[in-house]
Amino acid sequence: MFVDLSLNFLGKYELSNPILSDDQPVNQLSSLTYQVPGYGTSTDNRIQFYGLSDAVTAESPAKFYTLNFTLDPSESIPLKNITLEGFTQLKDKQDQPLLETQVYPESIAFSPRNSVFIATENLENANTPPLIAEYDLKTGQLKNTVPLSPFYLTQFNNSEQTQGVEPKFGFKALTISPDGFSPDGRDPFRLFTVTEKPLIQDRDPENSTKLRLLHYVIADRASFLVSETLYLLDETSQRLVDIAAAKGGILLSLEQSKDTGKIYQLFTGDATDTSRMVSLQGDLIKVQPVRKKLLLDLQDLGISLQQLKGMTLGSRLPDGNQSLVLMGEDDNKRTQVLLLSLK
Repeated sequence: MFVDLSLNFLGKYELSNPILSDDQPVNQLSSLTYQVPGYGTSTDNRIQFYGLSDAVTAESPAKFYTLNFTLDPSESIPLKNITLEGFTQLKDKQDQPLLETQVYPESIAFSPRNSVFIATENLENANTPPLIAEYDLKTGQLKNTVPLSPFYLTQFNNSEQTQGVEPKFGFKALTISPDGFSPDGRDPFRLFTVTEKPLIQDRDPENSTKLRLLHYVIADRASFLVSETLYLLDETSQRLVDIAAAKGGILLSLEQSKDTGKIYQLFTGDATDTSRMVSLQGDLIKVQPVRKKLLLDLQDLGISLQQLKGMTLGSRLPDGNQSLVLMGEDDNKRTQVLLLSLK
């Protein structure tokens, strides 16, 4: 079921008080995505990423930053430097900036058609459902939205929520499979996302481990749901942080466990399709969840991160292995970037 994979820790980099060239400080980053070469607008040969900010206020609209990673293979810690090149504001279809009353961005994924897909939370005390939307890479303008099942939309009975995404939570994990990247960006590609917490109708009194993993095909004229499967958090984990798709249908997940994290390889081939199940409460004897295999426990490396933020595949390393990048915050709220090799 599982591909023979291994992870090797290469080093850690601290992104300390980063400042843009126009002296604007960078607000906190909630997610990171890698710009696959050949399908973007990179201006140099450095490795380009995009970092999403979840610090949205009336004075600071929603945005994502452009970051360049410099690797030096001759160094013991290959990640030599991270520089911030600029930012792009997120806008609605009327070209107006998105403010705190409209959106709370959580996760970002680079797509082959010069755009990014961004997943958002369900705003509390606002008629704003969770959203997975596509934004132009250069202008930040809204292009399309991904359709959601009614199961994810909020319903109430006498002011008590009975269905949908819990307030202040939505789709934290988001990734696009590189297998579908075509030169012109017109070929269909696959997008995966997972709810950060169980839907209201899926919650059991004794635990909150039942998440839903959604698998979409994003096509030129329409997007549609291929399947939805049950993802079970580890009993020692507090939340799902992110997922990452690699070539060959490989899926990885990152879970927060106290002040550290665990990385799993996923197998969805025999998982039960739950897309027509209104509720996942109770004993699900006939439901096969996504299978998981532990690849790496960060605690074994002696790495402590108070809050993990994101995970994304990066460029190929000089030895031919795939790089994997993790982002989080330490006890002092300093952003830490971990570089690993996926073999």
